[in-house]
Amino acid sequence: MNGKNRPDRERTVHASVKQRSREQYAERKQRYHAKTRLTETEKSIVDQMHPTARKRFLQFSYIDQKRFLKKAERILLNMEKKEKGKAFTKSKVRFRKEKPDEAARLMEKIESHQNMSGSQPLVRERVASVTGDMAVVMNALLSEADTSDNQEGTSSLESRVSGNAAGGYYSVRQHVKMVQKRLDKSNQKKFFRYKRQEEQMPWRKKLAEQFKETRKKAAESLKKLLRKSVEKLTSESALLILGIFVCILGAFIGVFAIMIGVMGGAGTGTDSPTYQCQVSEQTESYRELVEKYCEQYGIEDYVDLCLAVIEQESGGNGTDVMQAEQSYYNTKPPIDTAEESIDCGVHELSDCLSKSGSKDSSDIPLISLALQGYNFGNGYIDWALSNYGGYSAENAVLFSRRMCNSLGYSSYGDVDYVPHVLRYYVPNIDTAITNEGAANLMKELKENNEAGSLKVWNVIGKGASLCGKVTYGMLDPPRQDDGRDNPTVLDCSSFVAWCFHKSGFTGIPYSSTTATFIHSTKFVTVSADELKPGDIGLKSATAPTGGANHVGIYCGKRKDGTKIWLHCTSESGSSLTGNTSGVMLGSYSNFTYFRRLKKWN
Repeated sequence: MNGKNRPDRERTVHASVKQRSREQYAERKQRYHAKTRLTETEKSIVDQMHPTARKRFLQFSYIDQKRFLKKAERILLNMEKKEKGKAFTKSKVRFRKEKPDEAARLMEKIESHQNMSGSQPLVRERVASVTGDMAVVMNALLSEADTSDNQEGTSSLESRVSGNAAGGYYSVRQHVKMVQKRLDKSNQKKFFRYKRQEEQMPWRKKLAEQFKETRKKAAESLKKLLRKSVEKLTSESALLILGIFVCILGAFIGVFAIMIGVMGGAGTGTDSPTYQCQVSEQTESYRELVEKYCEQYGIEDYVDLCLAVIEQESGGNGTDVMQAEQSYYNTKPPIDTAEESIDCGVHELSDCLSKSGSKDSSDIPLISLALQGYNFGNGYIDWALSNYGGYSAENAVLFSRRMCNSLGYSSYGDVDYVPHVLRYYVPNIDTAITNEGAANLMKELKENNEAGSLKVWNVIGKGASLCGKVTYGMLDPPRQDDGRDNPTVLDCSSFVAWCFHKSGFTGIPYSSTTATFIHSTKFVTVSADELKPGDIGLKSATAPTGGANHVGIYCGKRKDGTKIWLHCTSESGSSLTGNTSGVMLGSYSNFTYFRRLKKWN
């Protein structure tokens, strides 16, 4: 009996021992995982990292992860000490020599390169918490490892970072030393200083020439005023002295006004030509989408500029038509539709235009700065403004070289991006009023009416230049609503749209109808008593399109109080320009619903 039961007892004891061993192993494993698990703070840092950097980080072993976190903590601590200006002790001399350079380079990388590629924002501008700062530094460290991948191409990232692999430990500090050996900082500073002086020379010469011209104009105007005043004044000495005093005072005011115009007129766009895009049909097919997002992001007058960017980036082909895959606003990569690309790209370009200070679609110097910033990243705009006062082809090359040296790249961006885009963004042709009646009437209207903006008369002048040249047509003959420079057939709405679009308000499409002007959010409704030159009038706020409604541009009042309208009609007996149909200036009185461009309100 005992002999028979002995194997069963042995099996029971053996099973209990195995069970105890499994429990002990599970307990040891649990203690090990608890010991090697990331803390809550470290997890929050990893969560805030860029998806690509986070994916790479999680592939590392626990030791390598801790090494990266410790390195990022040291760099961040050193950056804070540098800002506070604390002196380091003698025992930390080596730390002070090596780490600040590394931190500064990483900060520069974040500000200029990472900003364009869609990674984490600038540390001091967009990250408030310590964990956010750590995440940004981790992105930069992992990006450094990425750069090393591109240079070596044979060993994996983990083999270079982990000290146990055959490739050996390749730290960020060693990479910095290698880059510093290739650069002679003193020669680089001399080169930048020489280039800056060289670029400033043409600007100084131009300013000196403008000052000479201003002085000549002031002297001539003073002579003319004195001559006229002497001729008109009586022979009484008191009146003569008073007249001379008034003339001298007026001359000084004129000189002051001219100097303001010379010094402050740059970049306003009031005398500069207006621009439009010349792009392929494929790119033009995206106009409605571009108009939608330009209005959403506050750059409705830059529709044609955005279309020129699309033409340069893709020619309107593919899904990522604005090459916005690396945009900061692409939160759900990849880009699957053209609308997603236009949304991200227009949003990015609006930031660049705002940062450059551009407020006019004709302001080419500031638009050039914004375009190069769109290609290089926003960091270029700050750099160019602080060092050179704006964009130039030369400083675009300098910035590209600077980034190549800093990041170890062979090329960086497109240094000719501005001329590449502007070849599709061309100035409109100059227009002149050839109809004698229209020219005389325009002169009288300008003398008797004040406009809320200088561009008002530009819009009215564009339209008046077509008086006697354009006939009315809607379907037979069809209207020419394609934006051509010299149209011959237009209806009322396509004519008004042509006037605004050719004057730089590219958010108003050439193919507009009366319904467009009724419902457009670019206009606000005003009463008849509030009318100013540049406002538009319609026969009705509810009438349908297709001939039942009519639209025109208000031009002001004549000396006798007659209200003058600029419009294109099939027939009218109130024309003052000698023609009874087509584009004319006349005393049309059937408009009852009035609207004003929101910018002029």
